[in-house]
Amino acid sequence: MAIVFSGTKLPQAEIAEIQKEIYSDWGTFRDGDIGIEEGFKSGAEVYESKVSVNMAAYSSGPVAAGADTLDVDRSVVTLTKVQFADTIDYNVLLDTRFERSMAAGAFNTVSSEFDNAVLQDISPAIAQTMEDVTWDGDTAAHKVLVAALVPGAAQGSISAGAQTLVAAMPVNLVSSLPAIILENNSQAKATPGAGLGDYKKVLTIAAITSATIAAEYAKLYAVLDPKVLAKEDVTIFAPLAHLQLMKIANNSVGAASNQNFLIEGDRVSYNGITVKFKPLVGFMIAAPGKYLKILFDLANDMNVLETGKMANGADTYFYKNVQAFATWCTNQRYITLYGG
Repeated sequence: MAIVFSGTKLPQAEIAEIQKEIYSDWGTFRDGDIGIEEGFKSGAEVYESKVSVNMAAYSSGPVAAGADTLDVDRSVVTLTKVQFADTIDYNVLLDTRFERSMAAGAFNTVSSEFDNAVLQDISPAIAQTMEDVTWDGDTAAHKVLVAALVPGAAQGSISAGAQTLVAAMPVNLVSSLPAIILENNSQAKATPGAGLGDYKKVLTIAAITSATIAAEYAKLYAVLDPKVLAKEDVTIFAPLAHLQLMKIANNSVGAASNQNFLIEGDRVSYNGITVKFKPLVGFMIAAPGKYLKILFDLANDMNVLETGKMANGADTYFYKNVQAFATWCTNQRYITLYGG
């Protein structure tokens, strides 16, 4: 007997699991491996202090005014209010697997399966974006300031390569940490106010590959202030791809093979300094994590997602996340910026 079918054929089976995008959380906010400060609505006052004293020959007479300094510097950092927001039209999901989880009634189009499988990924996607913005990117206005700095090869000047890296950065609503280290208006710098940061740089750098990575880390290590190494918990913040290059270098074949990087599970170190991998591009930062700042109104704002139905009888829904955010750096003279 012949079988006759009229109508449009649809697949009768589906893969149950929805294959999901990978959202990367590199630990900046989860682990607090840099200084995360909160409680600022629109701006923050950052205070730094330093003392210098002078030795003089003994005198039994009255103490006269000298040249010792007790400095307290106040810098004002303006936060930028940003949002992640869009609308959701569940009607688009009709004639898909997601309509099976919609309640009966033509008005009811919310799909619980879609919410559980897809909509819940908004927060991880926001977290990944915040990580990316913290470590790479700059505002259009700040790019102009960095480009206006006079480049030079010597310590105390920006390198032309750093200016090229900033020019190539994504244009964001906030400046990333490398951009702020390069140029900022801190009142605690040797020359207070807008202009070049007080960071230290590695004078001669080369392209980092598995063959050169050990030598480039040695250059970075050699520039670090011995006082900071002795007194503070220094961390090297490195581009994500460096972990793979380190492993390749450690496992190179031949008599010259030497394991320069210690890799123990999730912990990676170089000469005893912990290396943490971030979405940096072209730069490495070596400093105590507390000298690198992220300023928030409330750090948990990153996890707050407001959702609801649009007004005036619309069948669409919205989501919205709002944050006040800025990056900053303190004790700049003790920050080493590879690529700066």
